[in-house]
Amino acid sequence: MYHAILFDFDDTLISLRGCESEALRRSLDEASLTERFRADFATVSASFAAISNRYWGERSAKGYSREQVLEASLRDLLAHFDLDAVLANGLAQIYWREFCRSSALNPGALDTLQQLSRRYRLGLITNGYIDSQRGRLDAARLSQFFDPILISEEVGIAKPDARIFKMALDALDLSASDVIYVGDSIGHDYAGCRNAGIDFCLYSPDLATDGPLPDVKYRIGYLPDLVNLLAADS
Repeated sequence: MYHAILFDFDDTLISLRGCESEALRRSLDEASLTERFRADFATVSASFAAISNRYWGERSAKGYSREQVLEASLRDLLAHFDLDAVLANGLAQIYWREFCRSSALNPGALDTLQQLSRRYRLGLITNGYIDSQRGRLDAARLSQFFDPILISEEVGIAKPDARIFKMALDALDLSASDVIYVGDSIGHDYAGCRNAGIDFCLYSPDLATDGPLPDVKYRIGYLPDLVNLLAADS
């Protein structure tokens, strides 16, 4: 029987794409640019997601800073829709502020945490920036559920390094066999759990389209399913 559940944040409890879209909409509105795109927002948002994903993917190899990624992504978005790319710098600052205030929760996330918190201690381990992770946790009113909250920038260690998982175990005063981790990433979450000897539950909404996956304790496509799975296993 588990005594605690550790969660990933982005694309497990909260939709990263949803947060980006939410922040982009508010940024364009504030900058009075929405109507100038002459395209529906879904098209603009999809274009930004594709551009942004490319720059974030190149970040480590090319040594981009966060600010450079955001400015380049917005510059290319503006240019793609024949708008003045000079606007990208100011828009990037607005965008990051709004991203840190976004709260696009995945379906069932809040209800799942409310139910699980009655029976288990809950913790959070997330890679990311302090301002964006804590800001969005507060915006979504999720901070109250977690102790500890470990953010890679804050603690200086990132998943899949086993040390960040062991930090959580130390904070909980529990052993690896007492906890299970819920996350969406094989490379960061599953690998980190394997390194730390912790059971792993894969959150994968697109269950039917996934290819071969490693053996995991559980695999769910809808967060509330976790409640029944853990109750049946206790």
